[in-house]
Amino acid sequence: MLGNNISVGATSQNPVLPNVPDGGTWRSPSLRSETVTGPNGAVTTHAALLANEKWGIGDKKRIEQVIEGVYAMRGWGIASSFAIEAPEGWIIIDTGDNTRAAMEMRAMLEKTLGGKVKVAAILLTHSHYANGIGAWFDEGTEVWGHEHLDRNLSRSSGISVISGTYQARAAAQFGVFHPQSGPDAFPNTLSFTPEKLTAESSYQPPTRLFPDGSVLDLVVAGERVQVAPHQTDTSCGVGFYFPRWRMLVTNNLVYGAIFNIYSLRGGSYRNPVVMMQEARWFESKNAEILLDIHGPTLKGEDVVRDEVHRFLDTIQLMHDQTLRQIAHGRDARKAAEEVYIPHHLRGDWENYGQVESHVRQVWNGTMGWFGGDVYDINPLSVNEEAARTVKLMGGFTAVREAAVKATEEGGLANWRWTLRLTSLLLELDPANAEVRQLRAAASRQLGQRTSSANARGWYLTEALQIEGGMQFKGTPLTTDAIRRLLGTPTAQALASASVDENLQLVRYLVDPRKAEGARLKFTIAAEGDAQIRQIELRNSVLVISEVDAAAPAHFSLTRLELAAFVLGTRTPATADALSEIDKVLDRSHMLPPGTVESLMAGMKAPADSEH
Repeated sequence: MLGNNISVGATSQNPVLPNVPDGGTWRSPSLRSETVTGPNGAVTTHAALLANEKWGIGDKKRIEQVIEGVYAMRGWGIASSFAIEAPEGWIIIDTGDNTRAAMEMRAMLEKTLGGKVKVAAILLTHSHYANGIGAWFDEGTEVWGHEHLDRNLSRSSGISVISGTYQARAAAQFGVFHPQSGPDAFPNTLSFTPEKLTAESSYQPPTRLFPDGSVLDLVVAGERVQVAPHQTDTSCGVGFYFPRWRMLVTNNLVYGAIFNIYSLRGGSYRNPVVMMQEARWFESKNAEILLDIHGPTLKGEDVVRDEVHRFLDTIQLMHDQTLRQIAHGRDARKAAEEVYIPHHLRGDWENYGQVESHVRQVWNGTMGWFGGDVYDINPLSVNEEAARTVKLMGGFTAVREAAVKATEEGGLANWRWTLRLTSLLLELDPANAEVRQLRAAASRQLGQRTSSANARGWYLTEALQIEGGMQFKGTPLTTDAIRRLLGTPTAQALASASVDENLQLVRYLVDPRKAEGARLKFTIAAEGDAQIRQIELRNSVLVISEVDAAAPAHFSLTRLELAAFVLGTRTPATADALSEIDKVLDRSHMLPPGTVESLMAGMKAPADSEH
């Protein structure tokens, strides 16, 4: 049955070469037939067990001396932080996932050095690892970051209509609620724990800004440092060059995997052309040392050069070959099947994302969604297409039996076919228990056989949430539940956010069916913000603008009253314009008022050993 195709002992001496047929069908080389068992019991691929070493993370938290006066702090997540002793104090580059992690880093650094450190400056490569600032912040500490860093951080995890979806997808990708041991556990540290979502952040906006697109020559804490644009996985990325050591410090210039042009959790297009253009500045430095927050320490000009070339050339290869496939008239899916990456560039480097995802993203980023099949211009609804397809295949029972047979026979092609068949069936009957179990079984088998951490996260999340095995403190979770939880702001969070963040959230709640034909105009002012804003409902959109004077219909609200309006808990004594606006808003993607506070309080309590 399901276990018959499992074998143990795959090694890098018997690599799976690209485009090798599996039962006569194409498959991604990131899917391997052989499995191994990791130290924590995870059933996985050999490549996945090499990831910690390739990323420079290791299995233990540690302080690593790079050179005199320069230290790497590794093991507190998928990114490292760095400490540099400058003439006027210490420079810290990136501050970790959360306050607790940053406090641990600082304590271990000071223990290693045998004394306290005085932090003169914090330099941020981008927005992802700024949550531990408070633990490093001393009197007089400067915080340097890109001018768009604060904005980007707010969009991904602050008051935003899509922050819940973004974080729920991240939870799936990184296996946040997967078991910590056993077959479904993550085989490496390319994952997160629930603390990633719930731990305390001591982020504060930069006090000194790097202007967008600028190359700067600065003196920070008495140390000369050059700063250059470095957009990789965010638009607020910068990299640093320290002439004294001929040392580069970067984010995603060279790390232990193929660069994620596309992350399965979603996000803005990471244009490889921009990345490659900006990387030439770093390449031109002929650095002796390269510290990438996602990679091991690289030393020696030849070593640094060769690794930079390997990394960037792989990105260029994916980009250039995708455009070659476009020139042949192939759509995104067919292009992904055709693009070939030599084994020495792919092999065991495909431990995070997978090449096919990146090819499809380059295709879409270049050409848009339309692949050339005119059916896709006006397709049938998803449900009708599934109904017609299943009927043509012999009906629901016949398709279910085909899925059972494919799952029992096993193999990469059969498990992928099971997923396709169950997608059709669950569109027609979402609660069908047998079909859901078939899907869970196939998802698990594929998750255990992919070298890609991102793909494993999604495959096993699918299996675990179907089976009720994705839990926190004994409570079963689904990605939809996580999305609703993290997508529902608390009243306190809204009261602490800016007035603009509150009103922009309301803007995205308008249901155009309810708002059709309605027109309203009024002004609003909120406690602590002198700016008067006009709110106008017209043509089923909410237009928000700054004005100089209050309108006849005007509201002066406390911050908690504004939050109550956003959440739909405001109860005015008489009908007014805010009440009329409330009638056209849709909050069905949110949890009921008060639910979030109680759930988050439970999640922040000490977690069980099995999450």
